[in-house]
Amino acid sequence: MSLRWKVALAMAAIATLATVAFGVASYRTTRDRLYAEVDRSLIELDGAVGGRRPGRDLDHDDPLDRGPLAGFAAQLISPNGVVLQSTFPQTLPVTEAELALTGNPRASTFRTVDTSAGEYRVRSVGLPRGVVQVGRPLDETNRVLRSLRARSLMLALLVAAAAAGAGLWIAGRVTASLRRLTLAAETVESTGRLDVKTHEGGSDEVGRLADAFDRMLAALSRSKDDQHRLVQDAGHELRTPLTSLRTNLDSLRRYPGMGEADREAIIGDLHAETAELTELVNEIIAVASGEVENELAEPFDLAVLAADVATRYERRTGRQIVVVADSTLVVAQRAGVQRALSCLLDNAQKFDSSDGPIEVTVHDREVAVADRGLGIPEHEIALIFERFHRADEARTMPGSGLGLSIVREVAQRHGGEAFARNRDGGGAVVGFSLPTRS
Repeated sequence: MSLRWKVALAMAAIATLATVAFGVASYRTTRDRLYAEVDRSLIELDGAVGGRRPGRDLDHDDPLDRGPLAGFAAQLISPNGVVLQSTFPQTLPVTEAELALTGNPRASTFRTVDTSAGEYRVRSVGLPRGVVQVGRPLDETNRVLRSLRARSLMLALLVAAAAAGAGLWIAGRVTASLRRLTLAAETVESTGRLDVKTHEGGSDEVGRLADAFDRMLAALSRSKDDQHRLVQDAGHELRTPLTSLRTNLDSLRRYPGMGEADREAIIGDLHAETAELTELVNEIIAVASGEVENELAEPFDLAVLAADVATRYERRTGRQIVVVADSTLVVAQRAGVQRALSCLLDNAQKFDSSDGPIEVTVHDREVAVADRGLGIPEHEIALIFERFHRADEARTMPGSGLGLSIVREVAQRHGGEAFARNRDGGGAVVGFSLPTRS
């Protein structure tokens, strides 16, 4: 059952229950009021029974269908329970409670009795020597109550129908947006397309849900495009080292008698290409999986981290690294920042073929790595942080073109930014900045 019908039926049920409850209460109140009026008319006969004062006996020979009792049904009962006179359509049975009224003048009881001529409201009054019962037919009262029941039932049905109609209309308005969201989700499921728009507006809960749904689809679309581009770029970059590996292996197989010098050169190339391929695969995995995105941020001194990374890099490569740093406290993902700094050092070493040191500067939340290489062409500065982008001058150099994109990703994830510029006197300065709190 759809939500629209559930809301409609719920509203109809609530309205019907409320109407029925009100109708039952009104019916009972009306019935009690009508019975009270009938009882009052029977009580007004006190003192007039048989034309005597209250509490006195009726003469057994006094007719019950004359005087004040005219228009009422009456029945005179002896102390032993024998009906002496009766103007009821049929003789009424006497209960023990009614017979116990004998000798208790003015004591009385009420009950409703069903006879062959219809229901009667009967009042039994005690006499010194017997009981007199006076009754009034309830035909008129019952007609009023039957009419009230019928009208209450009709009203309940009309209210239920009106509530169901209103519920369908309201639920239709409310769930229209949800139906469009459902249709959009089903379209995404069946077609795989992520460019579906719900075109919902408003500031209510459904409007905000639709906006969140659109933003989610947009984020998924961007992620899908990034993955597709990464796969294409990775496939393109992997072909070069794989082709070189295959060529060198074919040479070793085809010329088993080649000279030792040539063999050693090919083996050296194989080692270099394998290392480059390993680095490329590792960086592709890091970019594709976002392996440090879920790392918890922690406070640390950026200068201390830069010094540690430079020391390890210097020990591994033998390249001199000079660190000039001011103490700067940041709250960030330590492993991510460390990887970004390593990528900057790899980039500087690749382009700086001089024997001079690579300079690392840490100042005011900014990390900058300077080299004495060829510099960056002006038209390339805006592109060097793109995935797999490699300038024309760098295509013959080892590397994947992913390192600087990792730097930018780490910086942007922390609310900072990556930057690059040419250095006075030659070379380049590449780095990133971080906020004091991330």
